[in-house]
Amino acid sequence: MSEKSCDYLIIGSGIAGYHALKEFVKAKVNSRIILVTSDTEYPYDRPPLSKYYLRNEMPREKLFFERQDFYKNINNLEIILNKGVTKIDTKNHVAILENGDSIKFNKALIATGGRPRKLNLHGEEHGHYLRTLSDADKLKRDVSNAKNAVIIGAGFIGVEVASSLVTLGVNTTVIEVKPYIWNTFVDEKISRFIQQYFEKKGVKFLLNESVKEIKVEYNKVKGVITSSGKNIDADLVLVAVGIQPNVEIAKNSGIEADNGIIVDEYLRTSVKDIYAAGDVANIYDPREKKRKRIEHWNNAEYTGRLAARNMLGKENTYNFLSTVWSDIFDLHIESAGETMNYDEYIVRGKFDINSPSFAVIYLKNDSVRGYLAINRDLMELETLNNLIKNGSNISNIRDKLADENFDLSDLK
Repeated sequence: MSEKSCDYLIIGSGIAGYHALKEFVKAKVNSRIILVTSDTEYPYDRPPLSKYYLRNEMPREKLFFERQDFYKNINNLEIILNKGVTKIDTKNHVAILENGDSIKFNKALIATGGRPRKLNLHGEEHGHYLRTLSDADKLKRDVSNAKNAVIIGAGFIGVEVASSLVTLGVNTTVIEVKPYIWNTFVDEKISRFIQQYFEKKGVKFLLNESVKEIKVEYNKVKGVITSSGKNIDADLVLVAVGIQPNVEIAKNSGIEADNGIIVDEYLRTSVKDIYAAGDVANIYDPREKKRKRIEHWNNAEYTGRLAARNMLGKENTYNFLSTVWSDIFDLHIESAGETMNYDEYIVRGKFDINSPSFAVIYLKNDSVRGYLAINRDLMELETLNNLIKNGSNISNIRDKLADENFDLSDLK
């Protein structure tokens, strides 16, 4: 067993962990930094895994944020791969790794993200999940021989993979337990439109249905049996029903956790000198005066950098409007703010199934609270972001929002 020491310890190599590291490098600190991760690979980008990489449109090396030389040329940096941290001795500032090694630190960042939720179905061990590059490699291998696929879950990952599989010529059915897709994200009217668009491209949906069993014969997937008794043939099954935050380190170390690791507006945990960022962090947002745990790329990047700055002695508070984006078929989807708790919404653009381009703007108390936009201009989205952040009263121009001849860029 080895013992190491550092000034700054980063636990996790996802979006938050990598951008925290970049912030330390940017600050040109001479202190010793260690990044330790259970992943077998150097930091890489995840969004392409379900899209360009799966469709063989992006080579594997393009996924990585940096060449390995980048890390090796930083004298005060050490990267430890394929070793998870099991707990932290918070009194002595020592992280214990799963193989018994230890790392003593001055300050630490927990950026452990999440892992795919499991359904505990019969045969589920023969199904796929998609979270890591290793997961993507296994999925790619089996997709190359697949004719029929079932995806359990119609969230972003499920639908992104479905679009990729259909593009690759795989007959694909998405099974969703709720009555419409993206039910925590959009209302039924918009969901139905998006579903219709996906169906036009070849994706099949089975809604209001769950899976009871994954059928396996001779260690090969043969299909699924639904709760209502339907048999659906498939030689590939992906379970995509969300993630659960990796809070085990916190729980094993006496650090407060509840739907993620509890942090304040500075991303400090309940234990001095230990911070959390990314998907695992349950953050107090002082602007909205409430807690939230966000599983989006932009928020992970922002919180990783914010945590690093505060570990370096700053006192910057969380002040970020998290945005969601995805590219599915030829739809570029962006969203921000509150899309469920609203008084009314206004549609700017047209629901054209052949050439969609619209923004659904959600209003509450005469202010813009959120939006969902498909194939819209960047300047329009920046204006909507500013209206949400500023809480601007738009009662005087409310009736003009739907008029595409009205220039939103004039608004602040």
